[in-house]
Amino acid sequence: MQKLWQSIIWKVLSCGCFAGINVTVRYLSGGSPSDGATPLPIYTIMFYQNLIGMLILTVYMWPTIRTQGIGWWPKSAGMHYLRIIAAAFGIGLWYISLRYIPVTQVVALSFVAPIITTLGAIFILKETFNLQRKLAVGLSIIGGFLIARPDQALINAQTYSWYMLLPLLAAIVFSLDKVLTRHLLQRNETAEALAWYLLAFIGPLCILPALAYGWVSPNLAHLPWLFLLGVLGALAHYTFNKAYSLADVTVLLPFGAAKLILCAGLSYLAFAEIPRTFDLWLGIIIITFSTIILSMDASFFKSRKLAPLAP
Repeated sequence: MQKLWQSIIWKVLSCGCFAGINVTVRYLSGGSPSDGATPLPIYTIMFYQNLIGMLILTVYMWPTIRTQGIGWWPKSAGMHYLRIIAAAFGIGLWYISLRYIPVTQVVALSFVAPIITTLGAIFILKETFNLQRKLAVGLSIIGGFLIARPDQALINAQTYSWYMLLPLLAAIVFSLDKVLTRHLLQRNETAEALAWYLLAFIGPLCILPALAYGWVSPNLAHLPWLFLLGVLGALAHYTFNKAYSLADVTVLLPFGAAKLILCAGLSYLAFAEIPRTFDLWLGIIIITFSTIILSMDASFFKSRKLAPLAP
């Protein structure tokens, strides 16, 4: 049970870091309603975020890099590079959507991800999906729906555009990223190494769109925000990998709703984008109940001849 709660803490921390990234990217890309710095292209933001994040992780991991080495052709290289390409594609779609859609709507429209991730974890990773997990994941989906209200995000949109599809596509790609991350961790890859590979390879990939659309250099006003993005990015990927190294994908799915709550709060503080208050609190109560179910002692389910939650 201690291992479970450690994974939950790492998961919530990663959600906090990703929420901070969402708000910062919306500001830097010029999508926020408030006046800010000159907007930067998405590929420029991604390049500097991953470059700074990689340098931070390199300093942190230097003793390991010096003694064990981290090569450009890691073990299970094909799976590593598939994960990196999926993550880069998903992040690009996500950041573009943040440029044109409010943060809470972006997160709302991506709420298809838990269902896709659950199916991937069951059929690809062969994870146990007993009644305890079914109840927790089901309640988290209901609670997340009430918090995000994706139906209202579509109904209240003044004009429908293809940008509304970007968070949905990103959610599908991120689901693949989660499954591949868990699979690599099961092959004894470390959370630090997975985060370093991701940041090191996404940066160069961002040069490709720059060749097509032209490079835009940041000015002094951008630098503190880009540095913040680099720090948040390194922490987000490390804490994300750390969480999935300690628990199954289906176990941690209910706690992904923390990103919805944190994004709504930060979006309100930064841009005064007000979420639906009643639905927000009702969703929080339901999700809290789902975490209580997930943390219940397995003997409760054993006594009813149900498959227990694996530690």
